[in-house]
Amino acid sequence: MSKITSNIILGDCLESMKVMDERSIDLVYLDPPFFTNRKHSSLTRDRSKKFSFNDIWSDLSDYAEFMHNRLLEAHRLLKDSGSIFVHCDKSANFLLRAILDEIFGGDQFRAEIIWTYKRWSNSAKGLLPAHQTIF
Repeated sequence: MSKITSNIILGDCLESMKVMDERSIDLVYLDPPFFTNRKHSSLTRDRSKKFSFNDIWSDLSDYAEFMHNRLLEAHRLLKDSGSIFVHCDKSANFLLRAILDEIFGGDQFRAEIIWTYKRWSNSAKGLLPAHQTIF
């Protein structure tokens, strides 16, 4: 029986991935910034810690370069039998899908997972976002 080991790495993945061995990873899950052009902050569930991150970009090409670099490195790390999951929303999902197809090949795309959640409509603002996507 083989021993299964796993590691979870928190932080910007680019620097961590650069030192990992090629074709050594079975699964990559990326929950990158969504190109909202906002600063986000929140509290932990017990309200004991505050955390925040900037999701502000000069333009879409700046964001595309950021994501392309990380997805290219993830591709280098994945075993031939490996899988990648990329979490996004409507802000740049079209771009992420195009980058994924460019790097991994469109024929490697398997499914799109739609994560829905309940939002009440506001007639003054029109339809509100009610899902996120995982490629």
